[in-house]
Amino acid sequence: MGNLWSAAVEPPPPMVLVPPLFDFPPLAARTRMLESSYNMLFGKLALRCLFEDYFEEARHFSTRIMLKPIDDPHVDLIATVGGPLDHKPEEKIVGNAQFRWQSDVEDPHTFVDLFVSNDDPTLLMRSCAFYPKFGFGAFGIFPVLLKNRLV
Repeated sequence: MGNLWSAAVEPPPPMVLVPPLFDFPPLAARTRMLESSYNMLFGKLALRCLFEDYFEEARHFSTRIMLKPIDDPHVDLIATVGGPLDHKPEEKIVGNAQFRWQSDVEDPHTFVDLFVSNDDPTLLMRSCAFYPKFGFGAFGIFPVLLKNRLV
């Protein structure tokens, strides 16, 4: 008699649950306002991201780490290091770091960040604000450290 009741229940549909790699917003959405619209046309952005994420030169390494405090989701730090596996004097290890603050976790288009790199000595401050209610947005890139300074 118990078999009659259990036969009527359908098994749950098969599914695979995969946790997200990072919190919202995804890394692609974080630089959307800073890219030229020409690069986004015709799938160029997708191809560039594919090669940046998965293509590495032979005998080279690359690593990326994201640090985000649990108690304050408004700030994070992303660091990237890459270089040759066997140290050669003509090739150097490249390091980048980006410190980011955004006013609202749900709005990736309003932020201020600092970007530093040792590849081409660079220190940039970038800022972006977007107000969808008014249809107005503005962004700026301010080079704090310039390669050629006039003294």
